[in-house]
Amino acid sequence: MAKLRERRQLRLSVPASPPPFPHLDHPFAALPSTPPGSPVLAELEMLSVVGRGAGGTVYRARHRRTGAALAVKEMRDDGAALREAGAHLRVAAAAPDHPSVVRLHGVCVGHPVAGNRFVYLVLEYLPEGSLSDVLVRGALPEPAIAGVTRCVLRGLSHLHRLGVAHGDVKPSNLLVGHRGEIKIADFGASRVVTGRDEAHHQSPGTWAYMSPEKLHPEGFGGGGGADFSGDVWSLGVVLLECHAGRFPLVAAGERPDWPALVLAVCFAAAPEVPVAASPEFGGFVRRCLEKDWRRRATVEELLGHPFVAGKPSRCERQNEWRTTFQDKTGQVNTSIYGEE
Repeated sequence: MAKLRERRQLRLSVPASPPPFPHLDHPFAALPSTPPGSPVLAELEMLSVVGRGAGGTVYRARHRRTGAALAVKEMRDDGAALREAGAHLRVAAAAPDHPSVVRLHGVCVGHPVAGNRFVYLVLEYLPEGSLSDVLVRGALPEPAIAGVTRCVLRGLSHLHRLGVAHGDVKPSNLLVGHRGEIKIADFGASRVVTGRDEAHHQSPGTWAYMSPEKLHPEGFGGGGGADFSGDVWSLGVVLLECHAGRFPLVAAGERPDWPALVLAVCFAAAPEVPVAASPEFGGFVRRCLEKDWRRRATVEELLGHPFVAGKPSRCERQNEWRTTFQDKTGQVNTSIYGEE
């Protein structure tokens, strides 16, 4: 990587960093109403902060009447909140209990505080954490990676059929369910693909997992199909990270900043598959990481790939192949990812 950077140092023009996401003012009334039977904000007790990010703050909460554990995402009421809640509602309306997508229980609007109004997404709470927490312990064996892949592909297939591109597939947005299944979360960078040019309305997602056409649109083109293909590229990077146990697109110990990522993704050779990987894994990842998004595999094509095809998914069955890792409390937790 260092030698490549030296060779390109004098003639590489790195695209400028993307501008901050321009929040737009939208009336929240444009969203569909909260689904019947969904918990309202007054019925929830906020217990602790689970995480904070640019999109908002996520709390662990308790439903006062039933004692059920829930996750609540608090967002400032603006255009970004409108689009994220709208994408969640679109997906939930089609399949409220899809096994590979975090369940939405309801959307609430809080009372104004200091002139600001907040939107709350009431979501399924998954105490096992995310795939990112799992990878802190190291690389996963290929059967486990195959199980993760099947779950994510089924989730993306559901989203793409609804015209929703997730836009930010990465380990921290892939949550571990109660029995080890993987569920796609966080629609903050999602986009409903309509064929119109709406890129300026879209949160950019996470640079480290962006496809070439997102990092350098002038050089790689774009369009509605590219939005779906961008999710496939991100999945390929995630799978390499699962195999290597670290972020794979820069050298070990190197910080994946904007120039390094643009160089690695847009100007260097295609990411290398580990020598120890199976031919099935290598072939799958190469189809995900085609630099030309028009040649990149679709989710439906990947569902038929030998790396995942013909094997039952943890999204559909229980009591399958298990891999053990320590959870965030230090206790040993058995998580199910694939088949035995």
